[in-house]
Amino acid sequence: MIHFDHVCMASPNVYESTFRLSQETGLGNYDGGFFPMYGIGHRVIPLAPDIYIEVESVIDQRPVRQGQPLAVFMDRQAREGDCFLGWCLRSDTLDELEAFAAHHGTTVDPNTTGKTFGRQMMDGSRGFALQAPSATVAWPMGKPNLYFKPGDGPHAASLPVVPGSGSVVGQGLAWIEIGESQSAFQAWLGNVASPSDFPFEIRYNGGTPGLYGLGVLTDKGVVEIRKPPVRIG
Repeated sequence: MIHFDHVCMASPNVYESTFRLSQETGLGNYDGGFFPMYGIGHRVIPLAPDIYIEVESVIDQRPVRQGQPLAVFMDRQAREGDCFLGWCLRSDTLDELEAFAAHHGTTVDPNTTGKTFGRQMMDGSRGFALQAPSATVAWPMGKPNLYFKPGDGPHAASLPVVPGSGSVVGQGLAWIEIGESQSAFQAWLGNVASPSDFPFEIRYNGGTPGLYGLGVLTDKGVVEIRKPPVRIG
């Protein structure tokens, strides 16, 4: 089965943007570490035990100067402020991920999407997830990519937030707003999933592809989060 997993929010300053989003929503956050290959800092705002927003910004300009594609893409997108850079789905099985990869004419390569490129947590652990298509293919198109996370480790959204960073508890999604149409989303999903499979409302605004907003179910009611979608072109 396919699930909504997380949103990547690009920001000029990962700390200020995370603090501001927590202040606006009441949702807490914690330090998610960094991505050594990309020079990207990372903080996590859980929206449910298995859904989260990752707030990221380039904190080391060396990969940008070296032309690393993801670092260059994020740096360029964040120059005008926060945006929903990418949105990510999660599969229950590797077979589902491979079927999605085949639908998009690619393969699952653990050498380029696995541990080497994962995020480094401050407790010494390392994130590990396989994905297809890659973020540098799907996100600039405003499309979600699909993740599969092997093993039985804790989900990033299930880890505790920093005390005092927010007291509102996320309980899932009430709705998401995306561009284009239902038929366009179905075409992207192929035979792996259907928009009706997701346990929340999907609102289509007919605009350019990308994620525009989230309605988050919380213990204090529905919290709406909106950011500009990825800037295409």
